[in-house]
Amino acid sequence: MKPLVTEMDGRELTSRENAVLEAIVLDFVRSARPVGSGQIAKNYNVDVSSATIRNTMSDLEDLGYLSHPHTSAGRLPTDKGYRYYVDILMKSSELSREERQFIGLQIDPNAQDIEEILRKTSQVLGQLSEEFGIVLTPKFYRDVLEKLELVELASDKLLVVINIKSGIVKTVVMEVQHRIPSERLTEVTRMLNERLAGLTLQEVKQTIDERFQNSDARDDELIQLIVDNKDTVFNFADRVTIHTSGAKNIINQPEMQDPQKMSHFMELVEEGELFTQLFNELQMNEDVFIAIGSENKMMEVNEYSIIASAYQYGSVNGTVAILGPTRMYYDKIISLVRMTANIISEKFDMQL
Repeated sequence: MKPLVTEMDGRELTSRENAVLEAIVLDFVRSARPVGSGQIAKNYNVDVSSATIRNTMSDLEDLGYLSHPHTSAGRLPTDKGYRYYVDILMKSSELSREERQFIGLQIDPNAQDIEEILRKTSQVLGQLSEEFGIVLTPKFYRDVLEKLELVELASDKLLVVINIKSGIVKTVVMEVQHRIPSERLTEVTRMLNERLAGLTLQEVKQTIDERFQNSDARDDELIQLIVDNKDTVFNFADRVTIHTSGAKNIINQPEMQDPQKMSHFMELVEEGELFTQLFNELQMNEDVFIAIGSENKMMEVNEYSIIASAYQYGSVNGTVAILGPTRMYYDKIISLVRMTANIISEKFDMQL
């Protein structure tokens, strides 16, 4: 086997070092116990003596890929070791046919309520991963206003129709003091679209006052009505909703036998806004984002790994993710997150 190069330290790892590191990661993820040289010699295809394996483990520890608990002769992977495993050593894994069918059946293709779909998705993620599933709703406030229409319903009622780029249409009924001529409705509609179309909904709400402030049109009672009711007319949720499932999965893991760690995790779950902040800061430039332990910028989650992917809802996106201890089945969970994001995207694409 040709030695592989890691850019983390500029040092080539030998084929033996790669084999030993992979064996330790796989064994520790499975058992949650520090891994000794005898276990590797017995259970993995590393054709060298236990003494040679011990020397290799010591070298990997010196390089920062393994750590050595004081109470054990075995080793366990560090965040750097997991990162090397994920980037270099990990073999791709596909979900089983049964798992794929389960996802498809649980995410009801006939459901129309987006919140219900995403709530169920978090349950699927938690159940199949045996970790903590997280789903964030799309950031609709970042979507773009395509056009606005004013339609007369009655002499004292107008229908305001808001079309946004993702394909969603929202209607709001507004009361007016007297009938407005159709030509005036057309003129006001044109004026509103000239100044607002192409802006995000967040920008519309934040700047609509300024955009009509120095205009004769501001004196128009209809435009003033729209401006005064901006929070109702352009309300597409200024904040994302978080759906989570599987907290018990984390609590039952060996890492959580420490009461302090369990308490910290429960605080994290209860403080849901932390997840919103966390995922707002993620730069998901790839189809699956992976942050391992100390790679997370927020101290509250630097003992966990996060695997996330974006799903599409028209022109905006939301997030599906799994959070768990750094000791996790990365190959399976990466496949699960990627497939779930794709299934949700396809589901919403059929709706729009």
